[in-house]
Amino acid sequence: MPHSASPTFPGLDHVVVSGGTPAEWAAMSAVEWTQRLDALAAGVKSSRAHWVTLLPHHGTELQPHELAQFSELISATGKVVLEDAGYGQRFVWHRTAKQSIIIDPSSDGHRRFASIIESMRQSGVDPDSIDENALTEALLAPATNDADLAVILGPPDRMPESMVWELAYCEIVFLDLDWSAFTANHLELAIDDFNRRHRRFGGLDS
Repeated sequence: MPHSASPTFPGLDHVVVSGGTPAEWAAMSAVEWTQRLDALAAGVKSSRAHWVTLLPHHGTELQPHELAQFSELISATGKVVLEDAGYGQRFVWHRTAKQSIIIDPSSDGHRRFASIIESMRQSGVDPDSIDENALTEALLAPATNDADLAVILGPPDRMPESMVWELAYCEIVFLDLDWSAFTANHLELAIDDFNRRHRRFGGLDS
C-alpha cells in the first residue's frame, strides 16, 4: 500500500539531505544516480518543496581529477547540469519549473564556507557588506531560502561535517541508515515527522 503522507507543513520549502561520503558517491553508476535522484524527487513530491539539496555526511573531499570524473558521472544521468551559483558552481537538476535538486559533493562545510568568503572577497565584495543575508544567498545558491528540514542519514550522535550554515534555522531528523539503503519512503517519513512537529528554530528531534 502506498505511503500516505500527513498534511504538509506550510513552511516546508527547502529540504537538505545529508548522507554517504564523496567516495561512495563517486563509486555509484549513472543508473544508480538516476534511481537515487528519482527517489529524492518522489520523496518530496507531496511536500511541494521548491528546493532539495543533497550533501555528503562526511568523508575526504574529492581531488580535482576525481571531481571531474564525478561531473562526467552525474551528467551521464541526463538530468543534471553544472551551473554557476552565487560565488561557485553546483550540480543542479531542474526537475520542474517549481522544483530543483542540488547535488553538492563537498564534504567539509567549514572549507566550503571559507571558499565562498574568499570568492566573495576576490570578486570585490566589500567585507563590511557581507552580512547574514549575503552569506545565506551565497552559500545556499541557487536555492533561495534557508533549509527548513535537514534529513541526516547516520547516528544521532554524529552531526554531518558537510553542514554548517544549513543547520542554523532548520528542523533535524536523523535516520540511522546507510546511504546505500536510502529510499523515497525514508524521505517521506522524515517529512511526515517534520509536519507533525511544532516549528522550532534549530530544533533536534527527540
